[in-house]
Amino acid sequence: MESLERLTALVEKELDDLGFELVKLDMASLGRRTVLRVFIDDPETGVTLEDCVKATRVLGLALEGDEIMPGPYNLEVSSPGINRALSKPEHFIRFTGKEAKIEYSGEGGEKRTAIGIISAADGAAVTISSGSEELRIGMSRILRANLHGEKWEISKRENRKKD
Repeated sequence: MESLERLTALVEKELDDLGFELVKLDMASLGRRTVLRVFIDDPETGVTLEDCVKATRVLGLALEGDEIMPGPYNLEVSSPGINRALSKPEHFIRFTGKEAKIEYSGEGGEKRTAIGIISAADGAAVTISSGSEELRIGMSRILRANLHGEKWEISKRENRKKD
């Protein structure tokens, strides 16, 4: 776990120097290789493909120089997407008024899911409103959270094959 914290700190520092925010960092095994997925954002302007390429180059050099990754790995850098992860209290605060899906541990430790509008958030908890009901979830109980309900809409006319 210490190496994950060190890795996260290194990635955050490099991204901060570039003017990007680390939204989420995922590591997964893919055969003998590790896949390191880094999701970045610029809260003011969003990120472009060129931003992801630039961040990939800088992070690749930093990871190689630090030799923090044990064994072979693939580095993937991308934007958070339309159903972006909400992993920090600042994310919930920033997206107050948007719809979110939150998976959290219930009082008995069972996994629960809430979908609704983020009506309030602070460093300790987030409040989700669904209809007339409100649910306050402590940040420490959140297992996973994403913006929810954003859809790519392609009109039927655009989707039809051209004759």
